[in-house]
Amino acid sequence: MIVATFAAKLCGMLRDSFIGAFFGTGSSADAYFAATKIPLLFFDVVIGGVISAAFIPVFNEYLEKSGKRRAIEFANRFINVILVITGVMCALGIIFAPQLVELITPGLSPDTKLLAIKLSNILFPMIIFTGLAFSFVGILQSFGEFNIPAIISLVSNGMMILYLLIFKDKFGVVGLSVAMLVGWTLQAAVQIPSLIKFEYKYSLDFHFADEGLKKTALLALPLLVSTWVQPIGSLVNMRFASSLGEGVMSALEYANRLYIIMVGVFSFVVTNLVFPSLSRANASNNTKERHDLMHGALKSVSLVMFPLMAGFIILSKPVVSLIYQYGEFDTNSVYLTSTALTYYSVGMIGYSYAEVLNKSFFAMQDSKTPMITALISIGANIVLSYLLSKAFGIGGLALASALASTLNAALNFVMINKRTDGIFDKGDAADIIKIVLSVIVMSAVVLGVYSLSVNIFGDDFIGRALKLMLPAGAGAAIYALMCIVLKVSEMTLLIDTFFHKKR
Repeated sequence: MIVATFAAKLCGMLRDSFIGAFFGTGSSADAYFAATKIPLLFFDVVIGGVISAAFIPVFNEYLEKSGKRRAIEFANRFINVILVITGVMCALGIIFAPQLVELITPGLSPDTKLLAIKLSNILFPMIIFTGLAFSFVGILQSFGEFNIPAIISLVSNGMMILYLLIFKDKFGVVGLSVAMLVGWTLQAAVQIPSLIKFEYKYSLDFHFADEGLKKTALLALPLLVSTWVQPIGSLVNMRFASSLGEGVMSALEYANRLYIIMVGVFSFVVTNLVFPSLSRANASNNTKERHDLMHGALKSVSLVMFPLMAGFIILSKPVVSLIYQYGEFDTNSVYLTSTALTYYSVGMIGYSYAEVLNKSFFAMQDSKTPMITALISIGANIVLSYLLSKAFGIGGLALASALASTLNAALNFVMINKRTDGIFDKGDAADIIKIVLSVIVMSAVVLGVYSLSVNIFGDDFIGRALKLMLPAGAGAAIYALMCIVLKVSEMTLLIDTFFHKKR
């Protein structure tokens, strides 16, 4: 699943690299990113979190207690509700596109706003297929199929890359938006063969009085609010960034996409693997299994995300330069994007922990607690974005999002500990300290090797690659060695598992 997810994320980076090369950080890019964000933000705020976080626990409860036939019956009723809601959302989005563009990006020029409205009208239908695709993901993951859901973004990104390779910027951002719509449609279509394999059959069942739908609806509102930290943070960032000058908004979006790709390769894999099992453990009232799953997920995230966070803070410029600096993406674009990426990276641990902890609450069918912590974090994000954007510009906006994610994770961690009598013990705290010490040593090595590389290698593709790969490789090796020497338990478990399989 990690390989499939990494391939999908790598494809996403390649897609954004092509977009950057053809459109840079100019007004067309600003309009395109505004238009892509608006439908997805609308979707995330209105219904996004319900599809995975509310559907999976109820669906798994049916699987455990009522059998496969009844679970599929509930799934069809749920999907039909989603299709009705997203259809209405699509119509409203197209009708009120001018008002939405003005609300979210008031600082854009009039011409850029008109282009953003045109593009958003093209893209709004994709929320229907997004709702359908996410529903299919919930069904497949509940049946234990994780690889196909992991590659759906590979399919949509592949479609966009194919379009850009063939047509480049011939049809401008209008053609790019059409390609994106087709790609998101394919996310739903590619899952159909796997659904058939698991004997899922769609039916037009509009029995909206279903008990499962009522249970999902009761979870829905507080659950939705609890998933708003990232989309609302992104909306706030776009609004402030649109007033900081041309190119700032698109640079922030390039950085945010790269950040989500990097933080998502591992943390999304962990949460997607663990969530259905957590839901089943809760349905069967197996508190020990639930605790072990949460504990293992957080420890695994810590092992990977601490060094990744430090690496991206140190190497944000060579990362952005290697991925984006082609064609229209000039040195100023690199500076803006790498600045944002540096500050976004501060929130990697918080973002990853929040993913695990939110899903843990959802699996326990408790959406009230993460709703409260999310509201506090959203409020902090708005205040911090206002203050920090004035002081640090684009970096301040990214830092505000990072701090809000970290606050959200900290609040959820405190609350989950009260619910479970503690996830971590003294041994786990010692492991975290060992990981931090390993990261400090790793960071010193990365800085040293990068400083030498800058003076040795040029600014062509090979030079950029070496300036990134050499310090990153040296840092990874030193980090792994330090974790082995200090006997970090998760690293020891990883090595033991690997050699056991080899034997």
